[in-house]
Amino acid sequence: MARCEFTDLDTSMCAHCRPPADEPLEEEQPPARWFHAVYPGTCSSCGQPFTAGTPIRMRIPTGWTADCCATPTW
Repeated sequence: MARCEFTDLDTSMCAHCRPPADEPLEEEQPPARWFHAVYPGTCSSCGQPFTAGTPIRMRIPTGWTADCCATPTW
């Protein structure tokens, strides 16, 4: 019986030694509504910085998308 060097558990029982479970990837949710940013940030799609007042919207799980990568639909 092999033991984990960190936990001293049997390697078949140790979460550290077992391969990661095949978890489904999070599905991208529909984008949220547009609004004007209150704080500066970075577009999650292209990495361009945006300033306060820039139209942005949340895209889960990627983050904030600014108007540089999509056209606002108010």
